[in-house]
Amino acid sequence: MTEQKNVAECCSGFLFLNIFKTFRIAIQPGRFLTVFLALAVIFVVGWLMDFSKTVVVSGKLTPRELRSSTLTGSVTWPTELHCFVSDSQRVDDFIKRYKGTAGGQGVFKVWSNFCLTRFNQAAASVVVLNFGNFVISVTECVAACIWALKYHTVYSIIFLLIALAFVSAAGGAICRGAALQFSKDERPGIIQCLRFALKKFISFFLAPLAPVILIAIFGLGIFLLGLITNIPWAGELIMALFIIVVLVAGLLMTFAIIGLGAGINLMFGAIAYENSDAFDAVSRSFSYVYAKPWRLAFYTLLAAVYGSISYLFVRFFAFVLLGISRWFMSLGIWTSGNKAQQLNKLVAIWPKPEFFNLLGSGLEVSKNATESIAAFVVHLAVLVVAGLVIAFAVSFYFSASTIIYCLLRNKVDNTALDNVFIEAEQTGQTVQLGQTQSSELPE
Repeated sequence: MTEQKNVAECCSGFLFLNIFKTFRIAIQPGRFLTVFLALAVIFVVGWLMDFSKTVVVSGKLTPRELRSSTLTGSVTWPTELHCFVSDSQRVDDFIKRYKGTAGGQGVFKVWSNFCLTRFNQAAASVVVLNFGNFVISVTECVAACIWALKYHTVYSIIFLLIALAFVSAAGGAICRGAALQFSKDERPGIIQCLRFALKKFISFFLAPLAPVILIAIFGLGIFLLGLITNIPWAGELIMALFIIVVLVAGLLMTFAIIGLGAGINLMFGAIAYENSDAFDAVSRSFSYVYAKPWRLAFYTLLAAVYGSISYLFVRFFAFVLLGISRWFMSLGIWTSGNKAQQLNKLVAIWPKPEFFNLLGSGLEVSKNATESIAAFVVHLAVLVVAGLVIAFAVSFYFSASTIIYCLLRNKVDNTALDNVFIEAEQTGQTVQLGQTQSSELPE
């Protein structure tokens, strides 16, 4: 108790130290389970939607094509996504060349594998303070999202709306639990947090979409003016008359884009703390972004470094768990599962895990019926472990964003850190605890 009190007093003097409370908040089992179930549903949805394999892949090059590409210095990418990220101008030629020649892959499979790889690279880059590679990894993830929306628009919109629905419920519950634990040192049950998230589901769902809708409306207006400009003689005059309106719309869209990019992390925290609606959450997040941009950047950078270290630690824990379990099992297995290839039975059933690929690369070996069943069950078990690692990263993100919102609220609105919306369920009354405004705390 004395140690916790000393830590609390130290954090009250330096607000940024509160970021280091994120790990113990994010690691709560109930939050793990909530995020894991949401991710499981999202991955199942992506797997089902991937029955339409519309992503063009290059397949295997012939020896002649391989020699030609080596001599000319040309590059062949495995999928159209990799081509888009490396050289977006050549995507159309890539699609024309390889469409129908090597089958196809699902959008979600290609996009998720690409982004997970870049996420791991970004986390490793932050730990060694290689911010150049971090920026490249994040930029490529953004480019992957742009590729999906541009070349697979209908698929991406449907999937994003479904994913946002589950993220709104799970993320809202995580933020609510993080707000109560951080401000009141309470550990609410997962049912209580989910009940709050479902009650405020519309607000959680619409908050990230509201700025996008605003940008789309202004963009549509400029687009229509562009269509009018095609009218001979009169079109260019009309465009010139409305150029000021176009620039004002562009200014508003710029504010919305910057506010969305920097403030989307604060929206769920605003709803969890204030019980606010979507538009109030957007308003608060935008105001905090423009009122304290450098403080927000500092908090975000600190959370990113700390989160990367925590994520790699959890991944290392899972890697050791799988590695040591498989190693001890290998000591007891000496029989061959494939007489033609003379491979150990365990190789066919359980590929050796890698640090950034817990499922393991595996070898293309033939299996009998029982080995196939065993390999499938083992794959599912390892997939659960890998999913829990990703679930921790998501839980950390929502927990950190909630804490950052609370810290910014203290600096901008001079609101006490323990001020959080509390609903008295037993009496049906709503009360607000921690109403006392605190003096601005020194950094």
